[in-house]
Amino acid sequence: MVYKKLLPKAKIVKLADADGKKLPSDHSLLEKGKPIDFIAYLEINEKKIAIASIGDYPQYLEQRIESYVDKVDYFVCCLRTHNREGSARKMLLSKYANYPRKEFWTVHSEDEAKMFSVKEKVVEEIVSVIVSN
Repeated sequence: MVYKKLLPKAKIVKLADADGKKLPSDHSLLEKGKPIDFIAYLEINEKKIAIASIGDYPQYLEQRIESYVDKVDYFVCCLRTHNREGSARKMLLSKYANYPRKEFWTVHSEDEAKMFSVKEKVVEEIVSVIVSN
């Protein structure tokens, strides 16, 4: 959702699926109505942004972060895991402790009709931080 909100503002866009296969920038990021994991790189007003939706898999997330961490101004990690042992969040807190970060938390809905709408508020907050700084 963050990607879709930032896309119209971006000058440069690179999008790939979780395996690194290039996707067109206007890809729906859905398969059979379900969100797919992806990595995106965008440039907006001289700011470089990476977005990784593979946060539930710390080993894959870490690989993607390592590819971009020193090349971007913002790295948006989308993950559902909390502070469990072996979680992506634990990996981020330990390995990237010296990097500035801002955490945003959203809610989950079991109602598929509300799957995206419940996240709108936090998406707007994230986009606001990126475009206003």
